[in-house]
Amino acid sequence: MESEARPFVVRGRAVPLARYLAEEEIEGLVACSCIGNEVTLDFSDTRILVSLVDVAGVVRLNFHMVQDGPAAARSWSRRLPAGLGPREIAGRIAVDVRALARELAPLRRNPPRGPATSS
Repeated sequence: MESEARPFVVRGRAVPLARYLAEEEIEGLVACSCIGNEVTLDFSDTRILVSLVDVAGVVRLNFHMVQDGPAAARSWSRRLPAGLGPREIAGRIAVDVRALARELAPLRRNPPRGPATSS
């Protein structure tokens, strides 16, 4: 039985970002996936999902962060010119991820303690 050649189709804006995100050497990054129009960045206690959306001549990066720690989930977005290539988009994602890491660092070092309970 001969196998039939099947076309290999790669679609989505996030796919070319994988190489450039790897070059960014983001500290603490455990895993990264670039599928379709979404990038997922996993750290030991934090997951960041970035959706890429083309809207009216700009690229919008929609970030959503959840943490297995004291930080509340949060979302934010960035608008970038539509002509940017994957290297520049990956660089912008890395800038936001590094800024978030700086914000979370104090919570990781000194997590808030719950209310004391008396027995």
